[in-house]
Amino acid sequence: MKQEVTRQRKPEGWSLDEVDYKTEAQKEVITGDDGKIEGKNLSPPNEGVFIHGLYLEGSQWHKQEKRFEEQVGKDLFFNFPILHVTAESTAVVTDKVPGSKKNDNKDRENTHYWCPVYKYPKRNDRYLIFRAWLKADGAAGALKLSHQVKPPQNWKLKGVALLCSKE
Repeated sequence: MKQEVTRQRKPEGWSLDEVDYKTEAQKEVITGDDGKIEGKNLSPPNEGVFIHGLYLEGSQWHKQEKRFEEQVGKDLFFNFPILHVTAESTAVVTDKVPGSKKNDNKDRENTHYWCPVYKYPKRNDRYLIFRAWLKADGAAGALKLSHQVKPPQNWKLKGVALLCSKE
């Protein structure tokens, strides 16, 4: 997928060595085996892919705010919404403009959790597919919002991960 996006962006000077995954959770969850959303048509993205059928372990997902929330109940796995995966350039920006890539990455570390995506519940490097930046609301967001919003470190300590299979 990173290769395809890099090829599309070749005129902009993108190199495969300077590309990383960019992820965004959608609001829709596909629960059936047929891969369809009842009453909705989902158009394909211009760039990247949609992934569905992932399970979230160690946390629940707030669909409207697109962020992690504490587990309620005793379910171990939760259906995760459709995940849009594409690529972004990680090339170093030379100008010191506020809002540049360097500042964006620092902000993302405070507000997003670098969630691992595993093939199976057995967690090791052999079954790690990739990592996705998912909204967790960092310390700055926790002060502004309710006490239920947790920093990214909370989800790391709880071992939150996305899985392709529950078995």
